[in-house]
Amino acid sequence: MTSEQRVVLAASEHEEWSRLARDMAGRISRLLPEAVIEHIGSTSVPDLPAKPVVDLAVGMPADRVDEATEVLAQHGFDHEGGRAGHTWLSSPDRSARAYVIHVLDLDGTGWERRLRFRDILRTDASARAKYLAVKQRSAASSVGWDDYTQSKTAIVSELLGS
Repeated sequence: MTSEQRVVLAASEHEEWSRLARDMAGRISRLLPEAVIEHIGSTSVPDLPAKPVVDLAVGMPADRVDEATEVLAQHGFDHEGGRAGHTWLSSPDRSARAYVIHVLDLDGTGWERRLRFRDILRTDASARAKYLAVKQRSAASSVGWDDYTQSKTAIVSELLGS
């Protein structure tokens, strides 16, 4: 999917997405044995439609985020971008994402917020329904992943209480 294509949500394939997440986590663990790896995003939430792209959070000490990103890039991951304490890569590449890998400061708010948001969606049916409604509207009206992601910012903040 290129950045200009419409986002299409797939029916939940939670068991398959979880298997893919475990497989990729194993691959990353071999490259970064000290990393803490978590399956995040909508594919980590049972019964939640999602883009069929598995998101993983790779937690590293803040001073090792860039180094870890370089290791992943040297092993075929496509380094798409970053900011302080957070970089992101895709696999196999940004034009055909099957995975998005977020390398994050393990002690940072980005790590904490992503896991907390995942856990809210897993345990709170009302929050999950609110989020799904926004996801569906966003997918119908957004052009590209960046637009889609930005259009969900308000509901993410609301559900996180921030």
